Amino acid sequence: MRVLLLHPEDDFSGPWKDESWDWVVDLGRGPRSFYDERSAAYGCPVSSIYDFAREIEDLQIWRDLFGIGMGRVVDRYGIDWWDVVGLSLHSDLQDMRLAARLAPRLGVECSLIASRTSQLAAALALQLGIELKVLQSGIGPHLRNRAAHYKSALRNLSFAQIRQIAFDKYDPHYHWRLKFARTAPPCSQSVVLLPTAYSNVTKTALNFARRLPEQQFLLVLARESAAVAQLPANVQSASLASFATDLVDPEELRELEAKWARLESLLRERPEFKLATRLGIVNHGLEFLRRGLSVRNAWNRVYENFSVAGCLSGDDTNPYTRIPLILARRRNLPAVACHHGALDGRMAFKVPEFSTYLAQGEMERDYLQQVCGVDSRRIRVGAATASSQKGVLWTRDAPYIAFFTEPYETDFWRADAIYREVLPRLCAAARQAGKKVLLKLHPFETVAQRQRLVNAALNEADRDVVSVVATPMSHEILAATWCAVTVESTVACECAGVGIPVFMCGWLRHAYCGYMPQFARFGVGRILDSPDDLLHIPEMTRDAVPVPGVASRLSQPIVPGALADVLLQPVNSCGSPEAFHESAAASLR
Repeated sequence: MRVLLLHPEDDFSGPWKDESWDWVVDLGRGPRSFYDERSAAYGCPVSSIYDFAREIEDLQIWRDLFGIGMGRVVDRYGIDWWDVVGLSLHSDLQDMRLAARLAPRLGVECSLIASRTSQLAAALALQLGIELKVLQSGIGPHLRNRAAHYKSALRNLSFAQIRQIAFDKYDPHYHWRLKFARTAPPCSQSVVLLPTAYSNVTKTALNFARRLPEQQFLLVLARESAAVAQLPANVQSASLASFATDLVDPEELRELEAKWARLESLLRERPEFKLATRLGIVNHGLEFLRRGLSVRNAWNRVYENFSVAGCLSGDDTNPYTRIPLILARRRNLPAVACHHGALDGRMAFKVPEFSTYLAQGEMERDYLQQVCGVDSRRIRVGAATASSQKGVLWTRDAPYIAFFTEPYETDFWRADAIYREVLPRLCAAARQAGKKVLLKLHPFETVAQRQRLVNAALNEADRDVVSVVATPMSHEILAATWCAVTVESTVACECAGVGIPVFMCGWLRHAYCGYMPQFARFGVGRILDSPDDLLHIPEMTRDAVPVPGVASRLSQPIVPGALADVLLQPVNSCGSPEAFHESAAASLR
């Protein structure tokens, strides 16, 4: 059996289309109709490796698997670097599980051919113990692919995004940024620390700060892209780079590297990590550990230079905003976590490095407990704002079917295939209803990039029906939305909260997180089972208007007194992080 493994950045129309194959496995993702068309063109089955994902099981198993490595690479401040770095490795580690599931379907007698080198292709060859042939091999194809990658990035990213990527890659220790970093003026009062690395996290943190106007907050930007134009009067801002130092203890680094090496040896003996260690995925964690010490030292200087009363992190996955939360916990300060989106599936396997988790409403609380297994004693319902405060905005005369897009490429979706499947049907539905289509972009997307996809997906008549906007979400956009279409974007909750009918493209759901069933269970929207269901939106919209009371289940604003209790009062511990993962690890021994 000749099997082609197609890299996500390679097109199906490449030179391999003229060869004979028995099975083509896309290492990216596309809609089912997309693969049906390719199967007919190639004369063989075409499918995605993500067909082997198991939505909730693959989420929950990592609590036990990560538990194996806990407590083995701990520094003098109590930071467990496997806890911090393992979250960054999770996506690659999960890919190894997909490879292990696909391999038995291929068999050791197959001829395995990849369009280009990739981690997943190498994992499959290792799992099967067979040779991998690479079609685009050698220095020439490698340079052409890299050039195409960078050309695409330059076309699709803004200057600010490119600059941030360059800083992340080439200035991890803040050597350059230290020269231009904004410092915070001295503050005689105690402050609540707000660490942030993204603008959405910043906005969430500032909304909480506005609820306590008498309390001083310190917003520390770990990345320049986290900055916003305006701050509340009770918030001062500084760059983490201004606290950076060149001083990393070489003896401590050597000790931690030795611990990491022993951890890797341990994981190498476990079948669940066999592929990851052989391919060097676990070893990649050393790179961030070395950078992470500089990040840790900078956050320690924040704590040393300010009277920090507590820490509120809107993203306890990102290492830059997880480390200060851990340091607060180790200092016996209130360490409060929340999520800047509607739900966070990674809560199923993260160590609870918080004294309190602020859930926005009943839907998030239920998800945290039922899907993620978070201790209910750690959860407190309380959002920074409530969508119900805006009232019902939906009117039958609103002009747009709004398609709220997402950065599909981050989950290896073939975005062009999604646009070709969804947009023509939305245009047809809009014409039938006497509406137009508004393409509202995610902050990670750019108009130029998505406009090219729109132009490729639609004929000239349909293009006139579509408007592409990248402005922040606003009252005006919501008021102009007749119905919302999305996959699992957080904006679905915002729309439902103000009475706007929401339709979710069920066939495009995330491979793992289980967000869509949770949304539907709490009345956020209606799940569409197939692309052609989009054509029936005009006749379904009236019956899809959210029932009264949905908004209050999605978002319940926290009262100022309760927020002050959470952020400023002594910590009431519900058990140590070590105990959390020790119990998980014991189940696998």
